[in-house]
Amino acid sequence: MEIATIILSSISLLVVIGLLFVIVKRKPQPVETKVDLKEIGALQKQIEFLSTQIKGDIELAVVKEMAKLADQSIKNSELNNEKLERFQKAIADSLNTRFDALNKQMEDKIAIINQKVDEKLSEGFKSTNESMAQVRERLQAIDAAQKNIENLSKDVVSLKQVLEGNQTRGQYGEYQLSMVLHNVFGDTEGCYQEQYTLKKVKDGDDVRADAVVFMPEPNKMICIDSKFPFSDYAKMFDAQSEEEKAGLTKEFSNAVKKHITTIKDKYIVEGKTAPEALMFIPNDGVFAFIHHNCRDVIDYAREKKVILTSPSTMPAILVTINMVKIQVERAKNVEEINRQLKRLSKDFEMFAREWDKFSDDLEKTTRSREKLDTRVNKINTKFDAIRGNDKLTELEEVESETYAELTGEENEIKQ
Repeated sequence: MEIATIILSSISLLVVIGLLFVIVKRKPQPVETKVDLKEIGALQKQIEFLSTQIKGDIELAVVKEMAKLADQSIKNSELNNEKLERFQKAIADSLNTRFDALNKQMEDKIAIINQKVDEKLSEGFKSTNESMAQVRERLQAIDAAQKNIENLSKDVVSLKQVLEGNQTRGQYGEYQLSMVLHNVFGDTEGCYQEQYTLKKVKDGDDVRADAVVFMPEPNKMICIDSKFPFSDYAKMFDAQSEEEKAGLTKEFSNAVKKHITTIKDKYIVEGKTAPEALMFIPNDGVFAFIHHNCRDVIDYAREKKVILTSPSTMPAILVTINMVKIQVERAKNVEEINRQLKRLSKDFEMFAREWDKFSDDLEKTTRSREKLDTRVNKINTKFDAIRGNDKLTELEEVESETYAELTGEENEIKQ
């Protein structure tokens, strides 16, 4: 508005000067005629007044326009700073939100995995403690049973009177075996079975073991057969000479070997039983005599994979078998823990991929922020240059360039 007024005032001044010039030209005065100095002086004063007024208006308008330009520049700078602050705040809020969500997701997954691992470990420890408690109880029961068995084996002469018949000896051996099994396993079902039929025969002479102890795969079961070669054993004590005793000892060894062969042929079945079988000798005296005086019997039994046992040694063997079963069950829990750890590994792999992606996004954001900082510094430099320059066209070019650069940066960050 002020510029338009200045232009009109300038035009008016030029018009007045033009009219004055025309008037002077149109009044040719003779040399002797005096020019109307009063009129010319008035016009000159008017011209000077208009010139002074126009100059003042121009200076005033320039001052006002420069003030407006300065105010507009400050407002634009504040507006750009405000936009930049909002943009930076939005980016920071978005990054914080994503990082918090990712962190919470990671913590939740780790908490779930830790809980599962703790549960499995607690179950494993509980099972182990229970198993050890059962073993201690069984050992205590074995100690008590062994004392009773020792009392029963003290009087060999009385035992000879009672066990003169083969059938009676067989029943006694089966009873002793049943007592040992019950003392070790208790009433637990599925651990063992007495009088287990391995094979049915048409004529009724079935292959039946005195007892079997069930084993984990692939052994399935181990057979136990009670053999009491007491008659051959007792004959040795009636010998009158060393030669006769040696002959009776050999007969006793052959009788025991025959029992071993029978057990090997009947109770070791490939694919159905364990590759070994147990021969239960229900008298510790007979068992000790074999080990001290009949080494050929021990070697033969080892060759045929028949393990000789007695009331004193059978509980230890059964406890060992039971511990093997417990270890197998515990191994199943270990396999489950390994499966859970594999799942945990997969979850960590997913987390690593998400973390890499987040790191890439954060790196891009950092680069964009650095570019923005550089651009802001350039803008501030240009604003400083504008404040010291009074050319309107340069101001417009700077504003246009600044707007284009800001728009380009925003598009780059969005991408």
